[in-house]
Amino acid sequence: MFRTNYLPVADDWAKWGAMFANVTLWKPVVRRICQKTGVAAGETIESAYPGSSAVFIVDKQVVVKIFAPFLTQDFHRELETYQLIATRLDPYMPELLAHGIYPDRIDWHYLIMSFLPGQPIREVRDKIPPKDKIAIARELGWYIRRLHNTPLDNAQVIETKAADWYSFLGERRRRCLEELRDKTGLPLEVLRQIAGLLTSDIFMPPKNFRPCLLNGDFTEDHLLLEKRLGEWRISGLIDWADALAGAAEYEWVALWFGLCGQDVSMFQEILHAYDPQLRLDNRFRRRMMAYTSIHRFGPALIGELLHQPGAPAITSLVELQSWLWPPL
Repeated sequence: MFRTNYLPVADDWAKWGAMFANVTLWKPVVRRICQKTGVAAGETIESAYPGSSAVFIVDKQVVVKIFAPFLTQDFHRELETYQLIATRLDPYMPELLAHGIYPDRIDWHYLIMSFLPGQPIREVRDKIPPKDKIAIARELGWYIRRLHNTPLDNAQVIETKAADWYSFLGERRRRCLEELRDKTGLPLEVLRQIAGLLTSDIFMPPKNFRPCLLNGDFTEDHLLLEKRLGEWRISGLIDWADALAGAAEYEWVALWFGLCGQDVSMFQEILHAYDPQLRLDNRFRRRMMAYTSIHRFGPALIGELLHQPGAPAITSLVELQSWLWPPL
């Protein structure tokens, strides 16, 4: 195997953070990957919006996503998600064009997807009129339902059994209280009340529970929109590295705080299109408080909100829930 020596060895977050968005550094690697796979000539290479991977738009035709060597599990998870979904979310799911390993000083896993036009909702939210927002929300709810109904019989990387989900919840329940303490500054009494919530019946799935495929991170960066004939519409759903199989409630955390930006009407429209029978009552809000606490990104999200100017002083779980999950 012929190896190049373009890239430094990145074996921790500090080294990775210093290099993953450096277009000049990555250009020869990205160009060789494109030429090897035949997906593009590599005449223009620009950095896409940074996440946790090195992502580049090539010739406005394809997207090359290169994973840090300590995030290979993300690569395998995202690759399998593309294979499981196939055409279920067309035309808004990028097409998987190629995948492989680029041999430099160390091996770098990569995915190549078709380029989808549009801007993240984060950048255009204030420009979207109410009628367009309703149309976007309803269509998104229908597509999320399609996602959650994806057959999982062929999954090998993503853990799909109910026992796997119970194990995940147990692990997150053990870890999240320490994370909440370190990242939020919540009083010990509130943490104690959250611990009680996470051991209550309202939190655990029913006995006949079957996990469904989740995106796991529907944020404001992962829904692409474009204006067509004067109306804003969905143009893409991107980034599937956090996909997992679990309860639908887990999906709503990033959707509410990220993609919807806590816009009640948009959130309502999405969930009504997803399931017209879903009741957004106090029990739903209490379950969502529990899932926000145990979500992989939940403690950091709560801490970020609590440190914003004007955030209330929280002295009870009731106050925290009312602030994070107001009546829907």
